[in-house]
Amino acid sequence: MRLSLTRRVALVGVVAASLLAPGALPAQAAETGTVSGRLTTSTGAGAADTLVIVYTPDFFGAGSTSTDANGNWSVTDLAPGSYAVGFHPSDAPEQYYRQKSTPWDADRVTVTAGDTTTADDQLFATGTVSGQIRDAAGAPVSDLLIEAVEVDTYVRSHVRTDPDGRYRMGVLAGTYRISFQPIEGIWQSQYVPGKLDQEAAGRYAVTAGAEIVVDETVLPTGSLSGTLTDAAGQPVAEAHVSVNTANMYGAVDAQTDANGAFSVPALLAGAYKIAFYVGDRQQFYRGKLTHEDADVVTVQGGQSTTVAESLLGEGSVEISAVDSVTGAPVANFCARSVCSNGTGKVTVTGLPEGRHDISLYTADLRYFQRELADVRVVADRTTRLAPKMRPGAVITTTVVDAQTGTPVPRVCVAAMLPKQAALPEGFGECTDSAGRMRIGPLVTGTYRLFAFPRNTAYGRQWVGATGGTGDERQAVTVTATAGTEVAGPQVRLDPAGKITGVVTDATTGTPAGGVDVSVLTGHPWLGTDDATTDQNGRYTLERLGPYAWPVVFAGHPFPHQWSGNSVNRYTATPVTVTSGTTATYDVAMRTGSTVSGTFTTPDGKPFTDGYVAAHNVETGDVVGRSAVENGRFSMTALGGQRVYLTYNVGIEGRYHAGRYTVVDPDGVRRLARFTVPTTGTLTADLVVSTG
Repeated sequence: MRLSLTRRVALVGVVAASLLAPGALPAQAAETGTVSGRLTTSTGAGAADTLVIVYTPDFFGAGSTSTDANGNWSVTDLAPGSYAVGFHPSDAPEQYYRQKSTPWDADRVTVTAGDTTTADDQLFATGTVSGQIRDAAGAPVSDLLIEAVEVDTYVRSHVRTDPDGRYRMGVLAGTYRISFQPIEGIWQSQYVPGKLDQEAAGRYAVTAGAEIVVDETVLPTGSLSGTLTDAAGQPVAEAHVSVNTANMYGAVDAQTDANGAFSVPALLAGAYKIAFYVGDRQQFYRGKLTHEDADVVTVQGGQSTTVAESLLGEGSVEISAVDSVTGAPVANFCARSVCSNGTGKVTVTGLPEGRHDISLYTADLRYFQRELADVRVVADRTTRLAPKMRPGAVITTTVVDAQTGTPVPRVCVAAMLPKQAALPEGFGECTDSAGRMRIGPLVTGTYRLFAFPRNTAYGRQWVGATGGTGDERQAVTVTATAGTEVAGPQVRLDPAGKITGVVTDATTGTPAGGVDVSVLTGHPWLGTDDATTDQNGRYTLERLGPYAWPVVFAGHPFPHQWSGNSVNRYTATPVTVTSGTTATYDVAMRTGSTVSGTFTTPDGKPFTDGYVAAHNVETGDVVGRSAVENGRFSMTALGGQRVYLTYNVGIEGRYHAGRYTVVDPDGVRRLARFTVPTTGTLTADLVVSTG
């Protein structure tokens, strides 16, 4: 996590308040300890006069001091516990023990009563950005806050200009955008050189020990005013007006008065797009429904620019949906929160003239959602449509307490196809107050059910014939056919148990923090609402039914590893959970082999972003994941397993997703399978058509 400038300022304020608040200091504790150390510069000399703050786990200040001439410091009267230490040089970026950029990443120091804990550290090597800021007339601009943001890490540095408009700040090595807010009272930024938003900003590379000079001239200011009327020409009062840059970054807001007029008295010269918000309606100047189509308004320095906008007239769309298989009317469906209520017809009113996207769905989950794109609406007319909706299958079930048979509400149940055991976002559908639920719409197939209670008293389970299980293969299969409903097995919930343990690095034996723990992999990461190891490598995995569970661990730099050092869920050593108790399972994480390659179109163009995920061929579980950057990807996976690859990658603003396939010599397209070597690298150069 990165601190924004606002959050950093807030953090400093909280620290100051906590340090000064009466009765807040740990000095009043009966038994306290001390943290001390020596802070050196990047060259090894003592870093003098540097503010040192010791933070509690909640990042409140527990004590502070400044280093002496030799860089030595000491904070006393600290209650026993875990702390983070921050170093705040006056002319360089703040940093945290040991050489971390944020307090969340800081190594913790442990204070014990009567003892002194040593926390020596060294300041980052920094470069320098300096320059002078002048206004349009050439006069220096003083007391102006200059901010430099590293484009990849978002680490921020800031400083104010002196009376001559000059500034000088230390920054970590990297590439920076530089900005400031020259108009007092307005949160509009100017980006160097002379740009209105970060997308158009220049990038300035800074190396350790070097200084770059970045001078800038403040853009001149103009003003913008205008009026907003409705389709009949009457003023529209209290409309929100948002003046954005041409790239649609925020700039300045205003509101129309009783006469429909608005005014922005000071605005940096440049190109803008204007959005108007009236209730839940949005419109862009001039008479456009999207910011991509909006007209650009140019504000000139020293001049007033005036616009006049009129709200588009409104029309309606009448929709009569039909079944794509039978052609029969769909009696119950909804569009934009308007439902047919058994009539088979929905009329959406109050749509501005132009083209709209309308989503159709059914509350009873019998049909898949349908997106109607680019529906043309004409003012004062009704557009009539008869779209087809694809029927799906529905599985019904009830969820009860296994001992009493009492219905259990708020239990989420997902239907899983073979080799697709991954919890969907939101955990699927959930039971009502009577423990009933419907799961759908589903494609025709054979499913197993996975229950995830939101009530912490119960444990999750794969749904078996007479109760729960931790093994997918022992769950009941349900055959569902599109266009029909089928009753699934009743879900009988048992009280939950837990698994706890310590995760270590198998090579070094040290605790492995930040490792995710679950009983299912997700898409593309692990299942949600599970556990992550702390700095001591300890985790607690909750809400598990009293069954034998395979457990998966994954976290940089360690690839997915199942209990028993297994590469997949089916061969894992299960951990037995008992209701109301906590089982213990420790694991040593192995390093994996590298799976890397290129990702291009047939003509060699690289996909610019997105991700690639590797799945175990036997189970379908995710075993590795990598971002795609400039046509390349790289991940780690345990060796000795066969995998296939899925992807969701972008090029030229369009995304393409699927499983990676290849064409055999006989012309048959099949899923590509790869074997991960025990050591070394698997190279997979992927080629996907965008046609």
